[in-house]
Amino acid sequence: MREHPDAPQGDHVLRAVAEGHSRVYQAAGNQIIVEYAVQQSQPPALGAGLGWASPESVRTPLVAPLSSPLRDRLDVRGGLLEDIRDPATAANGLHVVHGMAGSGKTALAQTVFDEAVTGCGVVGLWVNASDHSSFRSGMLAVAHDRGAAQQEVDAAREGRRPDADFVWHYLDRSPEPWLLVLDNADDASVFRHGAWLRSSGRGIVLITSRLRDAAEWRGAAKHALDVLDVSYAVDVLRDLSVSTEDLAKLELLARRLGCHPLALSLAGAYLGRQLLEPVSVDEYLKRLDADPSLLDHGAEPGEQELRRLITGTWQISLDASTEQGVPEATTLLRLLSCFAAAPLPVGVLAPAGLDGTALAYAVPPLTGEHANLALEQLVTHSLVSVLDASAGAERAAVRSVQAHPILLETVAARIPVDQRALLLESAAGLLRRLLSTDSDHYVDAHTLRLFTPHASALLAHAAARHAEAATEAALSIVRDLRDQSYVRGDYSTTRALADEAARVTRGQESADATADQHERGRALAALGYFDEATAVHRATLEAREALLGADHPDTLDSAHALGIALYGLGHWAQDEQYMRRAADGRARVLGITHPDTIDSRGRLAEAIGQQQRWAEARQLAAGNLAVSEQALGDDHPHTLLSRLALAWVLAGVGEREEAAIHTRATLEGSERVLGVDHPRTLAARQRLADVLSRLGQWPEALDAAQTVRAVRQRVLGPEHPHTLSIEIVLSRILRGAERAPEARELVTRTLEVCVRVLGEDHPDTLSCRTEYEAALEAAGRTPVHRGEVDQEDGES
Repeated sequence: MREHPDAPQGDHVLRAVAEGHSRVYQAAGNQIIVEYAVQQSQPPALGAGLGWASPESVRTPLVAPLSSPLRDRLDVRGGLLEDIRDPATAANGLHVVHGMAGSGKTALAQTVFDEAVTGCGVVGLWVNASDHSSFRSGMLAVAHDRGAAQQEVDAAREGRRPDADFVWHYLDRSPEPWLLVLDNADDASVFRHGAWLRSSGRGIVLITSRLRDAAEWRGAAKHALDVLDVSYAVDVLRDLSVSTEDLAKLELLARRLGCHPLALSLAGAYLGRQLLEPVSVDEYLKRLDADPSLLDHGAEPGEQELRRLITGTWQISLDASTEQGVPEATTLLRLLSCFAAAPLPVGVLAPAGLDGTALAYAVPPLTGEHANLALEQLVTHSLVSVLDASAGAERAAVRSVQAHPILLETVAARIPVDQRALLLESAAGLLRRLLSTDSDHYVDAHTLRLFTPHASALLAHAAARHAEAATEAALSIVRDLRDQSYVRGDYSTTRALADEAARVTRGQESADATADQHERGRALAALGYFDEATAVHRATLEAREALLGADHPDTLDSAHALGIALYGLGHWAQDEQYMRRAADGRARVLGITHPDTIDSRGRLAEAIGQQQRWAEARQLAAGNLAVSEQALGDDHPHTLLSRLALAWVLAGVGEREEAAIHTRATLEGSERVLGVDHPRTLAARQRLADVLSRLGQWPEALDAAQTVRAVRQRVLGPEHPHTLSIEIVLSRILRGAERAPEARELVTRTLEVCVRVLGEDHPDTLSCRTEYEAALEAAGRTPVHRGEVDQEDGES
């Protein structure tokens, strides 16, 4: 026997002499283990075939050094260290840190290990628990470290005495307190139904695992790790020499990576190593969008450890599921990657729906019969989570499944080419089944918003991969959701969906493509972006005239929508021009009683009234309401609009009592038909507040105006033109109710926003300035001129 050339001098080294399959060990002090083998031709001894690969150390974490110090996870670290300091009184001697791959479980264990050894006076013991052989040999080395004789180790290794009892015998009798880390325990079977997991008054066991739930964890204290807080995520990037970018860009990168610890480390390492041609965060993000596997380029050169590769680390768990007889988990995760990282209602994955797709022909096949088991595997391995997603106030939560965006992105990028179309078409079929009004599983309007990000993501994936059938199916879903969102008055969701549809069909010369642009313009106008909406509608009107003709209903729709956008800009004469074209054209093509004709005629009356042609406006509005009531009924949404238009005209000509009657009737009908918070209901309530203030009925007017303002601030934001409009009315009501200081404070702020958002010459800005001067005068102040608003505002 010769000494190992790398054996440290002066240290007590564990030496092994192998005679056949038996070894003799000597050790004391330092934990380094060196193995020697002498080939002999003797027959195998008892225990042969059990395998033996001695770890290099049990006193040092045998993992890569931390690339960034751990600054967070403070609660978990504090609780663990408290138990480590006094294991005899600890509430629990067994702790499991679990979470998705790359969430920093080993980093947490490394940090706690170092803090315990240096600050708590304990012996740190580290064992790789990723497989049976490594775990068993590591635990036998732990027993030897804690004082077991070589003959005892040999007997346990060869099966001549119970190995778990043997190891715990020495752990329980350890002269020093200890911390035992069992790292990467992603296969709980290594613990042999918990035989290896015990508590001791001499130390604490800390397990790291991807497994959220395992029978072996019963009775253990479990600590779930999620992604990092964005501030800690930025620190990780800075630690890796990504320090030349401003904070906003680092936060953008951190959020793009979902604050995932491993992804941050890989991205930071890649950016920090580009010495010849530095890569900016902006450029890195562009490259990442094109190729998610770019993350793996941040691994150390020659790095082969799958746990350090973002595109390979998920595969470890999927391979484990396959080995456990559930290969369907792979297909289910690929299916989920067709959707967004937002909560996906589990109804999408209903077994009956899955069986109605082509997933039975996927590789591996996925059927409804095995879907629940596949999902259970993904949850167990922390690849996805099941949660109750909010469907809005006073609505029941919706059971949903969710995965990290980086996981879904990298999984989607690695779907085999021959499987992509099948998966995308199946995903579209599942969404269509749940959202179809003909389905028994139809989702109510309040829950529809949960499906918006998934429809958008599915369309983006299908279009990017040129999957024509999937793209058409996803586009149909997006359009349906867009239209339903607009009807509900959910304009933010409408715009998101409209943008996706218009992006996919931009440049196409078809009726459907122009319809997508038209709906995008309507969403912009509803959100108060009137300039942008006007440009979109002008272009769409020209395209439809060329493609469909001047009197086609779609062309007339564009003229109508352009008029609405111009109304929002305060361009009354141009509004009248296009709205008259729409009203007259619709009357010729659709008839005077058609709802669209009635809508255009009511809005035309408003455009005329805004130009002070009140008699003409009154005649048109009154006749239009009579037609609508007879053709559509009192509570039809277009009748309500017609009645509201007449009420506004009546107020304009000074017939305020009659205006109030019509406005109340409109408000009551809107609440019944559309709901109390629908934009049209809010418009009716604002008109009521205005007309009541003209009648001097201040308390009721104030209540109505404050209600509208609160909803609009919450739904549209404080700077939306409609929010500013009600604030102008509210400031006048406050002044009339002799609450001058409040009126002045409100109108001062509103005027500043009107100037910035709408412009100096917008009618609402001019109206607000008039109210501002009146509020100052009521408060005993001298009115100011245009350039002095900012100074006055600063004094308020």
